[in-house]
This record gives sequence, structure tokens and C-alpha cells, in this order.
Amino acid sequence: MSRRETGGPVQVTFTPQVLDQAIEWLVKTGSGAASPRVHTECEQWRAADASHEAAWQALQVAESTFRQASTLPGGVALETLAGSDRLRSRRQTLKVLGLGLLGAGAGGLLMQQPWRTFGADYTTGVGERRLFNLADGTRLQLNTDSAADVLFSEQQRLVVLRAGEIFIRTGGDSDFAPGRRPFWVQTREAQLQAIGTAFDVRQESAGTRLMVEEGVVAVHRPHSGPPLLVQAGSEYLIDARSAQLQVSPGLYASGWARGALVARQMSLQDLAGELSRYRHGWLNCDPAVAQLRVSGVFQLEHIDLALDSLSQSLAVRIERRTRFWTRIVAA
Repeated sequence: MSRRETGGPVQVTFTPQVLDQAIEWLVKTGSGAASPRVHTECEQWRAADASHEAAWQALQVAESTFRQASTLPGGVALETLAGSDRLRSRRQTLKVLGLGLLGAGAGGLLMQQPWRTFGADYTTGVGERRLFNLADGTRLQLNTDSAADVLFSEQQRLVVLRAGEIFIRTGGDSDFAPGRRPFWVQTREAQLQAIGTAFDVRQESAGTRLMVEEGVVAVHRPHSGPPLLVQAGSEYLIDARSAQLQVSPGLYASGWARGALVARQMSLQDLAGELSRYRHGWLNCDPAVAQLRVSGVFQLEHIDLALDSLSQSLAVRIERRTRFWTRIVAA
């Protein structure tokens, strides 16, 4: 257990292990068949340590808020919770509630590292990219250092992007007898409804970045009126206040799904920032060359070769002190 001073009330944090224990107790006591003894043992566990109570209250807030949420049109959020018994169990749903869907209040603590990736259905490490084939025929690709949950019910298909970046090519859902279910992606700022699509979604500190490769994606934001329809070939940055069209993005967003970083008149500093996502250690750019413009295709399997290629086309050199310390400087 630890305490954090925030200028206001002291906040109690808790470990992933404590959070998992809280989930187990919430499942047991909420099953409808819990005995008085189970409720008593739960109370004793909560009273044993302040971090136990903090985790318990965070989950209570998360589940309550999720049940009351109206951010997903048509009651999708409620359908997800109601259908959880037909998915993986209420325990899995609670992990998503506590760790992935809230950005404020007690749940907001859980969106910070390491909570945002703990217990996720699908994860990748730094430099790792993985492809998953989902039950409905959807192809879900995770970029470096990413985490996502998948929750399918009889009413809808939902992917929760906790961190990082995903590329989705939606499946036909042909094995679901009643018919094709709506497909949603939930991020911190928006709910994205796929309409026969292939699209890239990236969770950034500034907001959600969406690039549609095929089809249409409808962007729903709380209290923002009718959804924004994003057509193929368009890229938007979505925050709590607006959705801004990116007129000339320096990076082809979904290139990573094909194993390459595709830069278009990108500043060298921004390129270094992108390449650093795929490797461990420190990679930076000298301010003297930071604004040089770069266009090219850089293979993600060979980041060091990609860096070396810069010295062949620009007046720069790659300075390496250790395998974990690299800097791009003037030649």
C-alpha cells in the first residue's frame, strides 16, 4: 500500500494483486447465492488494510458508473454488462470496468500505469506486434506496447483499447445466427462504430487518433450531438472537446500493421519519437537537427538499420554510447 499527496485528500493506491482480490470478492458477494459467512469474510478483508478498501471502492464506482453510462448509443454499455455471463464471466467484465473504461474519479487511478494494462485480454511488449483472429472473423492487430479487451455479447461486439494502438479489419460475423452485430471500439475519449471497415486507432496523451483505411467509422462522443462519419482515407484526432481532421499527417498511421513506419515530410524529432516506441532505452534528437524533414519507409524489424539509413540521406550521424542510449546529432 502507498499514499499519494495530490493537494487534496490523500489517495490510497493498491497493487494489481489487491485489485484482483477485490474483483474476486465482488464476484462472490454479487453472485446472488453468497452466504452470510461470505459477506462477513469480505467485510473482514476490506477492513484488514486501507488498500483493500481503496480497491473495493474503485470497483464499486466503476461498476456503478458503467451501469449508468449512456455514452454508448442504444444502451450498448448496459448490454455488455448484462451479457457478461454469456461471455467470459462477470470477473472478466469487472476487470474491464475497473481498468479500462473510466477516465475520472476512482476509476481514473486505474487508467494510469500499471493499471491500464493489468489483466488485459490482449497485450504486446515494447517492439512487439501481434495479430489475433477473433471469433467473428475480425482481424485484430496490436502495435508495440499496447493492451486491449474484447467483449462480445448477443447484442454487440466491443473492443476496449486500454493503451497503445490497434488495427482492425472487421469480420462478417457469419457464425452468429441472429445476424451481424454492431462493432464498437471504446477509447478514453470516444466510442467508434465500425461500418464495414478497416481502421487504425491509437490512444495518445492528447486524445484518440483514428485513421480509416476502408469503409466508414462513426465517432460518438458524450454530449456532442450526431456522430461524426469518418470516411476512408481520413484521419482525425479526437479529444474531449472536438474532433479535428488531420490535413497532412506526417505518418501513415497503419503502416506499422504491414511492418513499416512510413514517414511523409516528418520532422526528424517526431520520427525519432515514433521509432523510440519500438525499442527499449533512450532515443533522442539533437535540437540542431530536430526540424530536418524526412520521408521514407523504415522497417520496424530493424530499428537500428532504420536509424543508420538516416545518416545516408541527411547530414546527421547516430551516436551510440550503449545499446540503450542513442542520439541523432549533426554530422
